[in-house]
Amino acid sequence: MTKNFQEKINFLQASGLYRQLVESDAIDAVVVKRGVHKLISFCSNDYFGLAHNVAVKKAACDAINKYGASQASSRYISGNNSFYSKLEKRIAGMKNCEEAIVFSSGYMAAIGAISALVGEGDLVVADKLIHSCLLDGIKLSGAKMIRFAHNDLAHARQILLENTKKYQKILIITEDVFSMDGDKGRIIELYKLAREFGCMMLSDGAHSLFDEEFFDGDGAQNLLDVDRRNHENKSFEKKKQSSQNKNTSHAKNIFLRMGTFSKAVGSFGGYIAGDKITIDYLRNFSKSAIYTTALPASILAASLRSLQLISKNNYAKKTLQNAQYFCDLMKLPKPQSAIVVIKIGDNKKVLQITENVAKKGFLISAIRPPTVEPKGARLRITFSTLHNKKQIKQLVLALQNFI
Repeated sequence: MTKNFQEKINFLQASGLYRQLVESDAIDAVVVKRGVHKLISFCSNDYFGLAHNVAVKKAACDAINKYGASQASSRYISGNNSFYSKLEKRIAGMKNCEEAIVFSSGYMAAIGAISALVGEGDLVVADKLIHSCLLDGIKLSGAKMIRFAHNDLAHARQILLENTKKYQKILIITEDVFSMDGDKGRIIELYKLAREFGCMMLSDGAHSLFDEEFFDGDGAQNLLDVDRRNHENKSFEKKKQSSQNKNTSHAKNIFLRMGTFSKAVGSFGGYIAGDKITIDYLRNFSKSAIYTTALPASILAASLRSLQLISKNNYAKKTLQNAQYFCDLMKLPKPQSAIVVIKIGDNKKVLQITENVAKKGFLISAIRPPTVEPKGARLRITFSTLHNKKQIKQLVLALQNFI
């Protein structure tokens, strides 16, 4: 048996697909130590630098001193620390939803929610590029999956037209920001399809910067009037009527917002936000929430403090400005998020570029199959609020020598 394992490892090594762990100690929000070398990191998902924020670290330390290193129990036994309800209330409010449920990670949120929402006899209509955790959630559910071409609304509509009457429930899945491409999902347009065909919808906002404007603020699951750009004069009356009549099918359409605290929030954990009934259902039927030890109070406190800071500061603006500055210097298209991708194609070449750039003092990611499609190897470069123009310009100079 081990011979078979070794053959597969040998294949990965020969193909430039072998993965190995490298010890990496974060010195601060943008500097990582590897061995004796300190590198400026452009591969972290800590988009706002909050993982090293003084106030966030203090919140975590205060909580660990008061409540200990572990909850040592499921939330459903004795691990439901009071920070949980505060955190769930805060994230629900920021996502303009009625309620939220916190999971131990974004991965756990995906497999727990999807497997509870759909099952055998149901259909999931998913964007071709959704994250692996979402795919695993679908497989675990037992539902049928049909994928539409990336951000292709016409293809998604055709799938719904052909399949709506064949299944008990249909769940549409997309992402706010696609992690390996950096582009935004077609959230409003897909939700229009969900309303038209009577589907549920879930969008993964793991890599969002809390700058989206998809929802109105009445605390329900209403999107902003999806036609407001074309009918601005009518939008006020439509929103007023929607908020006054909470029993309409429009208000009761299930739209779930999934996300994580491990990226822009700089902490750890995942969540699902949505309407009150659906979140209550998930509390009772999401196995990955029920059968796991609760998050430590220190993690919950750090997440809560980060969200408080995000609510008061426009971190997204500076992060996107940094990504824009890089793209201007590199003559790349305008970025839609904090993630900028440069496609290379060759697995070994993309590894060589990252090694050469590291020698210049910068850490960037080499992304290879199966994380991306065959021959889709790429450089994935991410930006933080705390990067400065000098660092970005130096990275550009380093890259231009090898691309």
